[in-house]
Amino acid sequence: MTNNNKKQKIMDFCRVFSTICSSVLVIFTLFSIIFYVFFKGSSSLSFDLLSSDFESQLNVVSTSQKTEQFSDPNISDTYFSFSYGISLEDGKSLDGENVVKVVYVASTSPFKNLTTSNSKSYQIIVGETLDVLMGIDENGNDVYASAKDGAKKFALALDKSKEVTYLQCIKTGGGIRGSLISTLYLIGLTLLFSLPLGIGASIYLVLYAKDGKIKTIIQSLIDATSGVPSIIFGFVGMIVFIPFVSVFTGVNNYSILAGSLTMTIILLPIIVKTTSESLSTVPSNYMNGSLALGASKTQTIFKVILPNALPGILSSTLLSIGRIIGESAALIFVMGTSIEDSINIFSGATSLSLHIWSITKSENPNYEIASAISIIILLLVFAMSVSVKIVNYRVMKKRGIK
Repeated sequence: MTNNNKKQKIMDFCRVFSTICSSVLVIFTLFSIIFYVFFKGSSSLSFDLLSSDFESQLNVVSTSQKTEQFSDPNISDTYFSFSYGISLEDGKSLDGENVVKVVYVASTSPFKNLTTSNSKSYQIIVGETLDVLMGIDENGNDVYASAKDGAKKFALALDKSKEVTYLQCIKTGGGIRGSLISTLYLIGLTLLFSLPLGIGASIYLVLYAKDGKIKTIIQSLIDATSGVPSIIFGFVGMIVFIPFVSVFTGVNNYSILAGSLTMTIILLPIIVKTTSESLSTVPSNYMNGSLALGASKTQTIFKVILPNALPGILSSTLLSIGRIIGESAALIFVMGTSIEDSINIFSGATSLSLHIWSITKSENPNYEIASAISIIILLLVFAMSVSVKIVNYRVMKKRGIK
């Protein structure tokens, strides 16, 4: 007995130790990933990243000095051009490149009335960047400066230039505004299609369908469908939903609508299974009591059963949103990989996950911006999770359940 007790204690210790080691390893791996993402991307995370377009806008302009000398506004860490009334500072673009930013333009500055290469009037605004400058000084000599020289040399070159014959003004791109909007469109459209279908199917399977072979086959197919790789759904979406959407738009191409329809068939198994389990947990006495009081079955389902199954429905909604935000393989087939700034549900665009894929597949992958987008996705999912918890808590509290 003593030997058996020792062996049992050793076995129990090994089991407990292996469990602890596995848990520690999982937690360490998870926090390492989160730490890397926040460490790599936090410096790139800004309001400009969220609000800026991805494509930069380049304007080539020209101008000349005025007779007046402008007063320096004395903005810290900037360099002022007295001849053109403009303050410049060194900065970084969203892509991490060195740029010269415009932080102040005097009201009577020549930069308020520039001439483009198409002979159109152009007015520079604070926040734009200057790249290449070519001008002519009072003696007719060439003056040159670039963003690589820094803001100080750029401002000095402006003061030397009696006439600026060529100047590149850039509205900096690299933002994710378009991808953020398309992700919200994708979430909204997908939930609009998938939730009614999924909840309706769950109601039928749990509350209407009789037990038998047909119901068993349907449930087995739902279980099997949930294990199908998403890239196959993407292929189906390409050959089915893109032509379907083209019937209404006349354009046989990628679209957010086709992406939402594809995500709908991906999410239906998740929604049906989660909602069905939630409906099954509602006590049968609720149905019987409601029917005994004279309510119809339809009234009972929508006024008694579904409110009691709300936590499960909210959970399926949260899982669906997380899957929509994180999906990329299937959406490549139906939404494309071109990052767009002008968003239309009938045209192609990238979700946040596709944006990450697009900027990391090139020869010079931008891991900083990819990590910043990953932070946004994590925060978005966290915010959704908290919102679902709050809604669930208030509903339960209103019904007297804590």
